[in-house]
Amino acid sequence: MSTLSELRAALSGLAALQVPIELGTYEAELATTPLDQVPALAERYRKYVRRNTTEQAVAALRMPVSDSFAELREKQAAAR
Repeated sequence: MSTLSELRAALSGLAALQVPIELGTYEAELATTPLDQVPALAERYRKYVRRNTTEQAVAALRMPVSDSFAELREKQAAAR
């Protein structure tokens, strides 16, 4: 993602992974962000895309709810 267009496409593509889409928020922020602050805004959303497209994140998103609850119960038991 090296252009704003690529970043928009990546944000839109998160819908296929069932990740909350931040494209509308990004567009609204971009519209009001001073030009000298656009690189920082773009980097923040680039990190959002990367964080939600790691193998671990995708696997967690595709995990059945019952498996997710079982994993949470195991972690809670281990913490006690």
